[in-house]
Amino acid sequence: MTSDSKVFRLNLWRRICANEKITRIPKLLNSVRAQFNLSNELDSRREEAEQGLSQHEQAFVEKYPAGSCLLDIGCVSGRLCFALAQHGYTATGIDIAEKQIAQAQQLAEKKGIDATFLHYEPPTLPFPDASFAAAFLENVYCYIPHREARIAFLEEIARVLHSDGQLFISQPILDAVFDNYEPIYDDNYYQFAADYETLEEGDNFYLEASIYVHHFFFKDLKAEFDASPFQLLDSSVNVKDDDKVRCVLQKHVSD
Repeated sequence: MTSDSKVFRLNLWRRICANEKITRIPKLLNSVRAQFNLSNELDSRREEAEQGLSQHEQAFVEKYPAGSCLLDIGCVSGRLCFALAQHGYTATGIDIAEKQIAQAQQLAEKKGIDATFLHYEPPTLPFPDASFAAAFLENVYCYIPHREARIAFLEEIARVLHSDGQLFISQPILDAVFDNYEPIYDDNYYQFAADYETLEEGDNFYLEASIYVHHFFFKDLKAEFDASPFQLLDSSVNVKDDDKVRCVLQKHVSD
C-alpha cells in the first residue's frame, strides 16, 4: 500500500468519525448485515447464484478484454462473480455479510470457478490503489447510511479503480411511484426511527424490522454522484419491470 493510500484512508476515517451523524453508521449497517446473514436470504441468494449476466451487465463488461480485474461490491453469494469468471474475467467479490461470503466461497469450490470472495468492513476497501478496471455496485448504495458516507465510499471506490475506471451502479428509485418522500414513512418507520437521532430525509426501515434502507429520487442520487470523483456517463430507468436506474459512472481523469 502506498503512503498516499495510507494518508487517504486516515483522512477518510477522520472525516467520517468527526461527523456526529456518521458515528451512527455501524448500528445502521449492522441491521443490514443481520438481514443478509439470515437463512432465508442465504437460500434465495444461493438460487440466484445460478443466474448469469443480465443484459445490462453484459453490455457493460463487453468493453473490457478477458482477464481484466473486475470488482463486485455487495456480491452476496457470488452470482455476478461466477458469471464474470466464466466469461474469462478476474473476478473479486466483497460483502459485509460474513455468511454470504462463506456461501460464495463454498459455491465457487463446488462449481470449480476461480473467483475471490472477501468479507470487508466499510468505509475502506481492502485493496491497493488502481487494482481494478471496473466495479459493480448493484442494489447496495441504498444500504449505506448518510450522504457524506456514501460520497466518501464513492471516493474509496475511485481509489481502487484504474485512472480510466468505470462504475456500474443499479439502484431502485422512487420517481415512478411518488412525487416526494412523505409516502414512504409508514408505521414500520415510526416504530424504529425513534432509535436513531440522525436520520436523513429518505431513510427508512422495512420488512417489519429495523433493517435500514435509504430511498432516492434520481435527482438526489445524481447530486451525490456529482459530489464524488465520478461523472455520470449514462443512465436508464426501467419503470415497467423494477423501477431501477442503471448508471455508468466514469472516474474523473484528474483523480
